Amino acid sequence: MTKRIESKKTAVFELETDSFSSHTFELSMRLTRHEYHHIKDTLYRSQEGKMNIVIYQERKGRHCCMKYGKHGVRICLEHNQGENGFDTYYVRMIINPRVLIEPGCSYLGILPPKKSSMEKLEKAFKDLFEGTVFDNNLNNYYISRLDLCTNIRCSNNKLFRELVRVLRKLPTPLKYERKFYKNSDKKKANRYNKHYLRFVCGTHELVIYDKTYQIRNGNLAIAYEKLPEGVLRFEIHCEREYIRKIEKEMNSDSPMKVLWTMVQESEDRIIGHFSRCFPDTEFVQMERLEKKIKQSGFKKENKEAMLELASRLQRTQSADKALQKMEKQGYSTAGLLDKFAKLGISPIPLRKNFCAESLPGPVELLRDISEGKVKVEYVKVKYK
Repeated sequence: MTKRIESKKTAVFELETDSFSSHTFELSMRLTRHEYHHIKDTLYRSQEGKMNIVIYQERKGRHCCMKYGKHGVRICLEHNQGENGFDTYYVRMIINPRVLIEPGCSYLGILPPKKSSMEKLEKAFKDLFEGTVFDNNLNNYYISRLDLCTNIRCSNNKLFRELVRVLRKLPTPLKYERKFYKNSDKKKANRYNKHYLRFVCGTHELVIYDKTYQIRNGNLAIAYEKLPEGVLRFEIHCEREYIRKIEKEMNSDSPMKVLWTMVQESEDRIIGHFSRCFPDTEFVQMERLEKKIKQSGFKKENKEAMLELASRLQRTQSADKALQKMEKQGYSTAGLLDKFAKLGISPIPLRKNFCAESLPGPVELLRDISEGKVKVEYVKVKYK
């Protein structure tokens, strides 16, 4: 006769070694018409008669140079046709700073948040573009976009997968718009969106995604790399308007100074943005959700609406869709999410009979992980 044996275990969430920093930034420079055509024509001539593609036209007015890809640098030349014949020309460099200073490093790695990293970055940029058609003085450019991020590693695959599943159902924050990954292959897009969350505002974007899925799905793992059970990445994509505000506060537009300041402030900015956009709640199982709702002091009709939302979120793929359907059916959903926040629980339930009673929400995870490891108790079942 088979015997069920249960044992209590502890899973750990912890920061990757590079903590909070940046993984990508974009440098831009305004060019004259002559400079633009000189760079473009020189690059096209350099690939004549060769098998390797150095540059290609992505669309009208935009040419992409892949020559420096292995160094973590993608370059685009832009020709924008304006009104009354007033055209503008730019060079854009999208840079992975970790790869630039350490070619061949893991795609999990981000820029080490050290002053020495800035010095290595500036030198690597200077050396890479020495004697080329591109200006090799990094400070002659300006930062047009900067992505701040952190990687959180989980020691248990089962807990990690469940956390990713409930996170993707999070409601869209006020003043943000949910954006989905798009691909001509709809099945591929649907699979990717199960591991990816992106909320867009005018000046910045908030992104949460399964970094290990991206690496495996995109064949980005290097040969000797042993990937962890799961890595969850939190990002803020800061657009030019956001960066201009930082430059005014600093009274400087030096790319190196702006980058170093943003790296130093990355922890506070990431935790701050996610804390303002999402309630500090935890994910729990349905039984506990029902119990907390029923024991609350809310009015009967509010309790009924809360129970209905939680029930729908067992099968609906996003809180936004569940709330929209409830509104169409006559439910009052105004302030409903705030009521869950007051109880400290998310309306998104964990799977029935899940091995853990609760999982941390994004705010709790980011806040507590910055102070040390986050531990989650779960039950492991064996049959003998």
